Amino acid sequence: MLTGGLTAVVLAGGEGTRLRPLTNELPKPVLPVANRPFFEYMLDHLKEAGVTRVIMALGYRAEPLIESFGNGSAYGLRIDYEVEDRPLGTSGAVRALLPELKETFLVLNGDCVTEIDIAAMVEQHVERREYATLAVHTVDDPSRYGVVVIDGIGYVSRFIEKPPGPRFPANTVNSGVYALEPEMFNFISDGFTMFEKDLFPTALMAGVEIGTFPWEGYFMDMGTPASFLQLNRDVLTGIAPTRRALSEPATAPIIEESARLDGPVNCGNGVTIGANARIIGPVVLGDGVVISDSALIEESVILAGAHINTGATIRGAIVAQNAVVSDGATVEPGSVFDGDAAATADATSV
Repeated sequence: MLTGGLTAVVLAGGEGTRLRPLTNELPKPVLPVANRPFFEYMLDHLKEAGVTRVIMALGYRAEPLIESFGNGSAYGLRIDYEVEDRPLGTSGAVRALLPELKETFLVLNGDCVTEIDIAAMVEQHVERREYATLAVHTVDDPSRYGVVVIDGIGYVSRFIEKPPGPRFPANTVNSGVYALEPEMFNFISDGFTMFEKDLFPTALMAGVEIGTFPWEGYFMDMGTPASFLQLNRDVLTGIAPTRRALSEPATAPIIEESARLDGPVNCGNGVTIGANARIIGPVVLGDGVVISDSALIEESVILAGAHINTGATIRGAIVAQNAVVSDGATVEPGSVFDGDAAATADATSV
């Protein structure tokens, strides 16, 4: 039984390479989803599960994260930060925190939105007195994930990291949420180590029984521009769990009378929408976005400060922060646009 509040370690030290160019200016946890920093959705989830303290394990561009989330009081949590001076890997970063982790704690990858019942997972973990419990989820294509092969009574028998397919030994994948005991880290040494490649396989070889917590529901790993775009759409349409209503902008948008907005449209502060512009949701318009006359925006995300000039067309795409789309240009579906030249030429594939 836990004697104090539950602590969660959130791994957020990566560079967000697959999300570039979106992460050129903003680290992944600060990227806005429906005009809220992505990490706020995880904080809401953790508080709902009974977490009282969050330790963010950081590396790349830690300062914007610390500035954005502060000490956690705005979220009813305590947030502390541990900034690596050298890469330690996922399990290495947690091992470095062991002096502060005296009893059962959580570890989460900092880039997923899920419907995991974390409180139930911790309860199962504590009742079974396990060293480790992994949240596992069934997907159609596990090639992007770590596959977890499970025996007949719910324990891990094997880990396979990102199998190439087309045939897979299992479709059950590691969801990146763990309930752990400090003793689990006796099985690895100091330095750079990974949960999937080092700690868990080594513990299995030593005879440790690693439990699993199967769950069903929404699961989005926001690791690519395509998944970032889809997550924004899912939040606006109510498919993704948000745990609070979407906020209204403090500064209402200025919308010309002849503009037409259909479907869910989420606006940040100070948005301007010009005459005869058409917005077909789900669409997110960040703070200070300008949509000029006769522009068309459909099922897209336009990040803060972007300007969509007269007659431009954006369909199923992302326009990066402060980008300018030229008059009459088209940003094709599945693109990320971050320049001010012809969008069709400079867009990068999602």
